[in-house]
Amino acid sequence: MRATALLLVLAALVASATTTPLNASADTATHSDSPVLIYIYSPECDACRQFDREVGPIYENTAESRALPLERVLIEDWQAGRHQLVECVSVEVMGTPTFLQIRDCHELDRITGYSDAGLFWLGHRRMMNRIPSDQ
Repeated sequence: MRATALLLVLAALVASATTTPLNASADTATHSDSPVLIYIYSPECDACRQFDREVGPIYENTAESRALPLERVLIEDWQAGRHQLVECVSVEVMGTPTFLQIRDCHELDRITGYSDAGLFWLGHRRMMNRIPSDQ
């Protein structure tokens, strides 16, 4: 019974994950000069599932999410160029999870991998320090 409930929750998380539609414009002006945190993930990735359990449910309720909103993108979509910010990164994304901080179509920082919430928030704090205080 517990396994079934867990599978249903996991299925709901995967179903609710959003990526930019395939026909989205390549115009990066939709993000203007506001920074964004792109979370590149795979449903088969154990570290991604751990992030989704430990940080995913609370991220949108944090002050950090208002300054650096999280946008989930499947790695297959990212690698196929089906996201408006693909051309903004400095180095190709090779694995999951990868978290990219992008502003004005420039990659400012990235976190590659996930081992626990504490280390994620430490890397995230570094990213937050890259956001000008006037934002």
